[in-house]
Amino acid sequence: MSADSPVAAQNEYRPSGSLDVASALAPYHGPWSTKLAAHLLRRASFGGSPQEIRAATGLGMHAAVDKLTQLVSDTFPTQPPGDISYGPLSDPAQRRKAVIATDLWWLNRALLTPNPLQERMVYFWSNHFTSGIGQKGIPPQMMVNQFALFRQYALGNYAQLTHQIARDPAMLHYLDGIANRKQHPNENFARELMELFTLGVGNYSEADVRQSARAFTGFTVDRFSQQFIFNPRQHDDGVKTFLGRSGNFDGDNIVDIIMEQPATARFMARKFLRTFVYDNPEPELIAAVADAYRSSGYDSGQLMSLLLRSNVFYSGRAYRALVKSPLELAIGALKTLGATAVGLRTLGALNQMGQLVMNPPNVAGWPGGALWMNTGTLLARLNYLHQLVLFKPAGEAPAAGAMTNPMAMSPMGVDALANAPAGRLADPASWVAGAAMNDPLSVSERVLETVVQSDATVEQQQNILNYIATDGVGNRVALSAENFEEKVRGAVSLAMALPSYQLA
Repeated sequence: MSADSPVAAQNEYRPSGSLDVASALAPYHGPWSTKLAAHLLRRASFGGSPQEIRAATGLGMHAAVDKLTQLVSDTFPTQPPGDISYGPLSDPAQRRKAVIATDLWWLNRALLTPNPLQERMVYFWSNHFTSGIGQKGIPPQMMVNQFALFRQYALGNYAQLTHQIARDPAMLHYLDGIANRKQHPNENFARELMELFTLGVGNYSEADVRQSARAFTGFTVDRFSQQFIFNPRQHDDGVKTFLGRSGNFDGDNIVDIIMEQPATARFMARKFLRTFVYDNPEPELIAAVADAYRSSGYDSGQLMSLLLRSNVFYSGRAYRALVKSPLELAIGALKTLGATAVGLRTLGALNQMGQLVMNPPNVAGWPGGALWMNTGTLLARLNYLHQLVLFKPAGEAPAAGAMTNPMAMSPMGVDALANAPAGRLADPASWVAGAAMNDPLSVSERVLETVVQSDATVEQQQNILNYIATDGVGNRVALSAENFEEKVRGAVSLAMALPSYQLA
């Protein structure tokens, strides 16, 4: 985003030279606009519907952030519909059905949750403390339970969440904690706990890994209940020396010592800034955010409230500075178009875009950023968006009540979504609500406002106007009842293909 962008031009925060950290993290008091409200919802949610963006615009910045951070009662089902159980000898079809049901259950939560920041943080934590459905014997129910843990601590205490993740059955399977015994300590979890979850490379030694692994011996999963248990017979109760401290440490002691290290706060501050503000944050900004996080006792809700209200968050450098993940792209598009549910074709499209839901590529998670974009994945993104915009449900759609709560659908309702990207979309006329229906310029302007908050070049604006106002060979055509829906759908597809739409 250039310094003379629409947002930068109206933003009081204009860093020059070295970063003024106090100013960067001070609350934003500049003009509030639809652009900034949409920016907030792209980062603190999975995007906003036109109605959500209007509401956030009307609230003002502080009230809009308050609405995101103050969670409300959530009546969505805590379980996917149907039977998601399977074991090593289960039929492959049942295993696939269970995984798909679980994936769609969570995608629909992301789309329809009344607490979008909470579910956005579930995504954040799941890509930090990674596990993978179907990997290392992890059944769907374990991932459902792990996501429930992330939901519980979404805006809670990071230190407490780290204690709990060391006991999480999916994590114990994924990083071989179930094989960590006194006689043969397994170092996988101990290593990733420090390298990827807390301290970062260079802030611990190989001896610390070995000593930490000894401390976590005995943390395992009961083979019958599939719940965490501590087996004292498998625990090494000898003295360990870890990060310069010695004692008869267990896993909780290890986490406590890690949380005392300044490196932990710096590691997490950088991750929060890269995820929610911009990549390559300045060292002084990382240090200031780390100090705030550590002094709060690792209160993630307090940190997110600080970031989402800050000058730096609403700066020109942060605006549309991050590449949307496939998940953010798809859920955001579904919100824009008023979708009532996520269908199976969206799940398949996410796979083609490079993001298997609930299944990161490795323990480091999805690297994100520019790595989301290559020739193949960009084509997959554009194809999905085009097909979604053109989607019309075939035959009779599921009942409105079922679509309002897709996780509670009958089997017939699920079948109706089997080959669809969504349940239903809003009437295309609502996508350009407020436009003069017989005026191509008015319609094109409304399309761009709805899809990209008018973040388009003059040439891009003209291309969309030309599409609406002309036929396939350049002859002018009038908007009418016969061609209006076709023109709106095509114009929205063109707007979603703009580079600005790929950016959060």
